[in-house]
Amino acid sequence: MDERCAQLLSQIMSAGYPVKISELARAFNVSSRTIRYDLDKIDDFLKDNGLPQLTRKPGSGIWYSPTYYQKLKILKLIESISSYNYVLTPEERKKMILTELFQAKDFTTIDDMARLLSVSRGTVINDLKEVRKWLTTYHLKLDSLPRFGIKITGSEKDMRRAVVSLLSENIEVEKALNLIKAPLNRRLNVVTERQLKKLFQDLEISPIEEAIRLAEKQLKTTFTDSAYSGLIIHLALAIKRIQLGKNIVMPQEELSKLKPTKEFAVASSMAAQLEEKYNIKIPTAEIGYITIHLLGGKVTESDIFSNQNWIRLQILTDEIIKNIGRKLNVNFLADGELYSGLLKHLEPTVYRLKHGLPLKNPILKEIKNNYSSIFEVVKSSIRSLEDYVGSKIPDEEIGFITIHIGAALERNKVAKSHIYKAVVVCGTGVGTAKLLSSRVTSKFPNINILATLSSRQVKDFVKDKEVDIIISTVPVDCKNIPQIIVNPLLLEEDVAKLYKYLSANTPKNSGISYALINDLLKVIQKNCVINNRDQLIKEISELLNHANYAESKGVAQPVLKDLLTEKTIKLNVKASNWEEAIRIGGELLVKNDFVEPRYVEAMIKNVKEMGPYIVIAPGIAMPHARPEDGVKQVCMSLITLEEPVVFDNKESVKLVLAFGATDHHTHLQALSDLMKLFSNSSYLESILQASETKVVTDVIQLSTSENNSM
Repeated sequence: MDERCAQLLSQIMSAGYPVKISELARAFNVSSRTIRYDLDKIDDFLKDNGLPQLTRKPGSGIWYSPTYYQKLKILKLIESISSYNYVLTPEERKKMILTELFQAKDFTTIDDMARLLSVSRGTVINDLKEVRKWLTTYHLKLDSLPRFGIKITGSEKDMRRAVVSLLSENIEVEKALNLIKAPLNRRLNVVTERQLKKLFQDLEISPIEEAIRLAEKQLKTTFTDSAYSGLIIHLALAIKRIQLGKNIVMPQEELSKLKPTKEFAVASSMAAQLEEKYNIKIPTAEIGYITIHLLGGKVTESDIFSNQNWIRLQILTDEIIKNIGRKLNVNFLADGELYSGLLKHLEPTVYRLKHGLPLKNPILKEIKNNYSSIFEVVKSSIRSLEDYVGSKIPDEEIGFITIHIGAALERNKVAKSHIYKAVVVCGTGVGTAKLLSSRVTSKFPNINILATLSSRQVKDFVKDKEVDIIISTVPVDCKNIPQIIVNPLLLEEDVAKLYKYLSANTPKNSGISYALINDLLKVIQKNCVINNRDQLIKEISELLNHANYAESKGVAQPVLKDLLTEKTIKLNVKASNWEEAIRIGGELLVKNDFVEPRYVEAMIKNVKEMGPYIVIAPGIAMPHARPEDGVKQVCMSLITLEEPVVFDNKESVKLVLAFGATDHHTHLQALSDLMKLFSNSSYLESILQASETKVVTDVIQLSTSENNSM
């Protein structure tokens, strides 16, 4: 079997549905007859190696769906194929030249390149024109020096960005780790991939994986498969560059912002571990960039209120959802899953965009094809996000936001009867997994999705749970449970596969009816006082594996003037330190029965553990804790101080706003009003100088009225 046959087999395997011969002929720029000859060669190859042959469906196309272990065997066999007599295309030569230049310690001669590519010196010189053009897009140059050769020059940050991009141009980002470690799950070109693999030759990857698992444990998070692979690639690349004496530089101002974060502490412990394993010295700037990748890649259930930019992130999420809802004529306010999912997604997105971290969206083309109208609506509704990060939002990021919106729209169609218990596995992220889950339940109301997981989480999850089927976008190493491999967008071919499986197999146990949940609620309501009905429904539903049952009903959002009244404002207060200032503001909330006394202690504990992140603007602090720490209703108090107090020996504060939230969204209108109030320097100065509470309430009233009239 030759190189083209290897590529052909890879494309058929990875398609996931029957591919027509005419499509393959166009893709490989050969005749349909040539493709048929190649298919015969592939069948001979498979037969000789004890593997099942291709399935040929007249009128439909060519199909091949090996088991997980058969696929691994095929990939190992493909890996051994020689590149002898394989003629590289100009694009492939460009990629091979780039990989050689990126791993070179110094100059490389054109003659060396010609020998590597088995072409003439003139062909290489001509190829270098395209190489230069490609490098320019990453602010890099190709320098040439007579008698020495050629060499890439530019900043180390741009060098690494270009290498990661070169990888992602050839393979999906979430598969890139396999390029370094083992044969690929999805191969695009054996020769160029073998060349790309040289970027990481002689580098043991397992210590890097250990360091990332340590980070997950310390951050109490689980990275998506793509984020996990991306981190390994970044660290492997950093180690190789350090070994070449190429250190990255980061401005001190940027470093000083990162150092107080938990992620920087985790990055430092990772660096110490890697220094010992690889016998290198990792500079502080490198630790800074590891921190940015941790911040840009995490998918965590951690408390959003502890993020340094928590107010802006919440308001941004709310604004984006409202903008999109208006244009689609859909009220998303009751969809708590959309709000929490998009909020969780935007936190790392903001770090990626602000620091120029590349993001590969492997299903962008499919998103644009299948959700074109939603994609365009999202694209026109994110101006506030672009203003915040200071740049245009790339289509890759817009695609992921589109997935969240698409999932929310699909949820409206979801039926509520479940019999089969399933887990959904998706390597491209939470948003994609949720979209796939929603499409599955909309097409199959008798499938109950127990969880959406990364492939690395499946084995642990199913140990103590009854699961009938795994629905996955990638092969999963889990022998005891049937798995159906599908496209993330659940195409018609995937629906047919699932129907076929369900019709031939019965579940281990049928699902619990929704009537039981209703009956339980009636019994509880008859005998108990229910303090939070929505939360009770949610917890009962989760206990019975009916996550879709618990729907947010939405509540009225108070405006700022509703929260800050004469009862919750105190001016020119004497406080000896920040802790006393928080206590005074917190006691106003306790006195009005908005929070329990323990909430005040929780606010103080947060500052001690998390640092002065509650200083939301120069001179203004907003202490808060989690809703479950004793909040009875959305509330806020405002105190001005006679003398400023200092937080963490750095931040001097004159105005303290103690804040309590019951959930992630009920308080958003008030927060938005507050941010607009503080953006007006004259209003802020009036509050700071006020000696009577009425002056403050009048300013708030005026500001709120202006906001509502806009």
